[in-house]
Amino acid sequence: MTNAPATGFINEADVEVKFAFPLLSEPHLLAIPPDAIKPKSYLAPTALDKKAGRTTGYFPDASVWLHGHPVLIMEVKDPKVESEVGFREACLYARHLNARYQTGINPCRYVLATNGIRLLGGIWDQELPVVDEAVADLVPGSVALERLGGLLGVAELSDHATRVAQSFSTGRGLRPFNLAGGQAVLAGKRPLNSFAADLSPILRRYFSSRGEEDVREIVERAYVSSAEVTEYDKVLEALLKDRGAPRRDTIVKTLSPGKHDEDLLTGTLQRYDAGDRGGQLQIIQGGVGSGKSLFARRYRQVLEPTDVKSSHYWAFINFNGSPPSLAGAEGWLAETFLEAVSRDNPGLDIFEGQALRGIFSRRIQQRRSYYEQMALISPADEIRARAEDIAKWQEDPIVFAEGVSQYLVGSLSKTLIVVMDNVDKLDLQNQLDAFQLTLWFMDRSKAFIILQMRDETYERFKNRPPLDTYRSGIAFHISPPRFIDVVKRRLELGVEYLGEHAPDRQEYVLDNGARVVLPKGALGGFLTALYGALFGRRNTVSRLLEALAGRDVRHALEMFVSIVTSGHLSTSAITSAARGGGEVRIQEHTIIKILMRTDYNFFSQTSGFIANIFHYENDWDKPNNFVCVEALYFLSLNRKRSGELGLQGYFAVSTISGHLERMGYEPKDVLRALDYLNKAGLIVADNFRTTDLTASQSVKILASGFMHLRVLCERIEYLYGIIPVLPISDNGAASELARFVDIEVQKKEVGAYHKAKAVQVLYDFLAGDFERLKLQNPFFEEDTTGGEYVLKAMKRSLDRFWDKSAAPPDDTQLDLL
Repeated sequence: MTNAPATGFINEADVEVKFAFPLLSEPHLLAIPPDAIKPKSYLAPTALDKKAGRTTGYFPDASVWLHGHPVLIMEVKDPKVESEVGFREACLYARHLNARYQTGINPCRYVLATNGIRLLGGIWDQELPVVDEAVADLVPGSVALERLGGLLGVAELSDHATRVAQSFSTGRGLRPFNLAGGQAVLAGKRPLNSFAADLSPILRRYFSSRGEEDVREIVERAYVSSAEVTEYDKVLEALLKDRGAPRRDTIVKTLSPGKHDEDLLTGTLQRYDAGDRGGQLQIIQGGVGSGKSLFARRYRQVLEPTDVKSSHYWAFINFNGSPPSLAGAEGWLAETFLEAVSRDNPGLDIFEGQALRGIFSRRIQQRRSYYEQMALISPADEIRARAEDIAKWQEDPIVFAEGVSQYLVGSLSKTLIVVMDNVDKLDLQNQLDAFQLTLWFMDRSKAFIILQMRDETYERFKNRPPLDTYRSGIAFHISPPRFIDVVKRRLELGVEYLGEHAPDRQEYVLDNGARVVLPKGALGGFLTALYGALFGRRNTVSRLLEALAGRDVRHALEMFVSIVTSGHLSTSAITSAARGGGEVRIQEHTIIKILMRTDYNFFSQTSGFIANIFHYENDWDKPNNFVCVEALYFLSLNRKRSGELGLQGYFAVSTISGHLERMGYEPKDVLRALDYLNKAGLIVADNFRTTDLTASQSVKILASGFMHLRVLCERIEYLYGIIPVLPISDNGAASELARFVDIEVQKKEVGAYHKAKAVQVLYDFLAGDFERLKLQNPFFEEDTTGGEYVLKAMKRSLDRFWDKSAAPPDDTQLDLL
């Protein structure tokens, strides 16, 4: 802070920058957290103090917000204007703010005013200031600063804000499952359907396989080429957009793998083979689960031209098993390379004697004079010396890996192709470290290296270290196939497998108690009928599945397996269809139920693929059921705008917290809510980690988060499903909802009427609680909040249930937000 006399401040802006804001925020002065200090633009202009000659609204120069409420107003004046003018304006604005709260609750207690010469501080409803100090006296350690801090230091402001927040406390939330049997209710599982056991071999083989032979079969027979990918509807295409627009100086070419070739990568490798083969890095970028690994393996096994196969050695290095930090992981990379080059090239034995002599030929040559001296002693001593050296070099993975690379590239004149596999799954820092590790390995090995990377990482760091070293390179991009296309192709393989391996007769007891005997191949008909019911037409179910998968094919396949085996699925209806009994339609609410519960009796935070967006924890500072909703709503409304990172849809956690703080939400709670949504896969953080979100990071909404907000909140099955774990701050409502849970515990299954009645109780509670929040926090804007949005959606769903003539939801308008 500048201890300048009056003449040291030129104008009002000078006073603000050099004195007012440093006074509030610097640790050795008032030490108010910088993110609690809000600028002029934070509060809307309000008409004030007509006696002072103001006839229009204005912004207070600064306000301090703690626990979601304004606790201090500060006015800064030009040195030519008396500080009393600013003090009076600050008091009037504080009075105006307090008037918007309930009677007896006055969050905006403190006011400050200064013109750079004098500083006045006091209480909003007292005519005279409590503190009147010369600015020049407000230096660290002074009596003047001590008096000011005693009135409105950070401790005093925080204590006052805490008392205000406690007056709004809603009490501890009760979760209905705790009143209806406790944890055992959530832990209870439903048996898988009768077909699950016989289907498990093909589900493991084609939908969740990890074996090398199974991967080979999928690569060769179930790969969806670019020409076969069907289109999403326009709404889903926008939601599932797998990468932002490349920057102008970014050269990105899209891979187009066909059934027999991929010209782009083939051309690149041909040019490399014809050159000096001194090492090259090729980035292949795309979203997680978009098929980068599968493409690389398919290229090696199917698409690579036959005439060059014998001159290429491949090694796939799986970063799924990498250390927690890749900084300094050269030893791990070398060890993993040695394992990979042996595994992926069965005809190459790098441990055979002649090969070892070739691998270490340079080092042997460097030790030639030593061996000659040993030979003079005896031939046996020379042989022993060579063997001991080779053994020592073998024990050093970096030396061994470098030798293997030199042997293949130099001595054998082959091209070594190394695939850095699954790097895209790492968090941001480890992806950047993997890039540097790759450059180190390329320099040592002289290999052609394919590095898989997230598209967002590449676009964001293209012109920043360390990726700026790749500035002249051309990145390849791969777009994922649709969920529907991948499932169809793998189902075809599964049906073929069942036709060959299933017994001639299979007997089952269906969910309706009927015992049926199915002929060989009929189980394949079950799968085909199920696929047709899910994807045979464009509907909300298929959109929901693809949005939840988020173009992560692995995640999509997990969901399909859960549906196929779920005990909540009516096998009797689908069996009828598979045996020629007509078309079966799996109801939307059944799929939502399965996705929420999988093989559990009830939904919980860990039971399925859907999250509870009304979640909070009792240890939050100001817990309520709408903080997650409001965070999702903000990100959804702004998903087409660019935030602080310059990337579309990404906004800083501090920006979101600041927006919600105006509505009374505690910033720490907003951070906790965003952390929960990140772990649940409804949003994504800019560092791609799913834990330990911080206020400095940025996040964006995913298609899954959008569908939770836009679609699921208008579905009775979803609203009913979250009830057991929903924290309810009203004991009466919690008890009533627990009664509905207990009924399902006893009956195992309940009907639509029961569910709608429970949702009606839930809606009445949430609507009342939201009205209370609005009364307590006057900065809510009517019809523009997430709370208003989801409550209207809930009401529409209930109105349609009670009035069957009401219009159905218009699922073609998914872009209403």
